[in-house]
Amino acid sequence: MTIIIIFNAILTLFAIALITLVLFLFVRFYEIRQGDKKKNLIVLQHTMPTIAQSGDAAMVVPIENQTWKSIRARLLGENPSDWKLSVIEADIYMDRLLDDKGFHGDTTSDKLKQITPDRLPSVQIAWEVHKIRNRIAHDGAAFVLTMPEARRLLSYYEIIFTDLGAI
Repeated sequence: MTIIIIFNAILTLFAIALITLVLFLFVRFYEIRQGDKKKNLIVLQHTMPTIAQSGDAAMVVPIENQTWKSIRARLLGENPSDWKLSVIEADIYMDRLLDDKGFHGDTTSDKLKQITPDRLPSVQIAWEVHKIRNRIAHDGAAFVLTMPEARRLLSYYEIIFTDLGAI
């Protein structure tokens, strides 16, 4: 009987320790994610257009978007591997922009499901490029991305990023 009581006490302490560890990990993950969002916001503030006052009229003064410039340069390059990497990077960037616009979810697909064409006119294009990104990620080297397709994706991302106000 005493052994059963001791065994139950040990299991109870183990369960409490395990629950405490899980709660700690959830809190830490949340803190890390919030820190990443703040870093992304700082980066986006440097890439978004600013408004300059010129007398009575306001003018949009574009700030050079280094993230898009880097992705675009690889998409325009000659290396098919770079094209695939650029599509994945562009999709990650689109995911961050969607977060910043208030569309939250665990995945890009979750975020795109929330969006209607009146909130983002290029939502159907975003779905199309995201599906291609998924094919690249899942098929890897077996997925063939041609130069014309890479250029088409480039133009689609430009439309999406323009609609999101990033370029």
